[in-house]
Amino acid sequence: MDQRLPDRQLSDVRLALCELWQAFGAAALFVRYGSDVPWPHASWGREAHGALTPRLRSVVALARPRGRIPSFLTGGVTSRKAGVADELDGLVRVSAGLVRDELAREYPQAFTDPLIAALIRDPEAQLRYLAVELSNFWRTAIEPRGVGLARSLEEEILFRSRTLAMGGGAALLRELGIPAERTDGADRVTAVPLLFADGTHWWSVADGRTVVSFAARGAGLLHTAPEPDGPGRPSREDRLAILLGRGRASVVRELAVPITTSALADQLGLAASTVSQHLSALVSAGVVQRHRAGTRVLYELNRSGVTLTQCLMNR
Repeated sequence: MDQRLPDRQLSDVRLALCELWQAFGAAALFVRYGSDVPWPHASWGREAHGALTPRLRSVVALARPRGRIPSFLTGGVTSRKAGVADELDGLVRVSAGLVRDELAREYPQAFTDPLIAALIRDPEAQLRYLAVELSNFWRTAIEPRGVGLARSLEEEILFRSRTLAMGGGAALLRELGIPAERTDGADRVTAVPLLFADGTHWWSVADGRTVVSFAARGAGLLHTAPEPDGPGRPSREDRLAILLGRGRASVVRELAVPITTSALADQLGLAASTVSQHLSALVSAGVVQRHRAGTRVLYELNRSGVTLTQCLMNR
């Protein structure tokens, strides 16, 4: 039985970007896996694990059993992209009454956690501390990869917008695999792509709108390839480069997000003709697909390509 919402229940479905949701997803990976985060987040996880604080861990642990994020942490998501500084400013201005009411109603089991208890006693001060820690976490764990992540998320919004425009809200939620229970029976839904995702559809409800996350396809950008063992030679651990060659493997890694031939050539520092040859071979091998978006031709890994990459790069 299909548990997705039918069209008649969805009067307003949007796509949006939110920096705080990215930070929450990243912290949730550490809470679930510790420093041993799986591919494609593995190398990022080893570098950034120390940025997680006890307060952030407690807040994520609060949400994990139901996948529901407290609205006072994430209620400011809109269809217009805001910067992390603006979102954190909104966090510290949340009313103490909203914090206490939501914790008492939705998370009574968490009152034994000392940090959550402190949040209930003095919401204003604890939200200020949390905002500082989230800012530091963002700067340490996420901002160093900011340019590539921003481009990937913007491409994701453009890609999913076609489904929304042509098929409607229900078609979009089906494509994203978002179950009905995550939309809480709402007819106003905002879907937020996360590059830091562990398979959980995180959700939150604020002002009658349900916000729910989905895994964006560009998470391969977070992988850092191992250094070569010698000049011109792939590392013994880099099985993708051993199988495909370093040039073609570098192309595959960039195809976690749709991209044009010229943009890929610029990004890799290769001749456009060389990149075109690699792409043609990968399309013929059935691991890369191409599609047209307006005047541009975009290339990306298909399901077989993602599976191959995961098998070769997942320890």
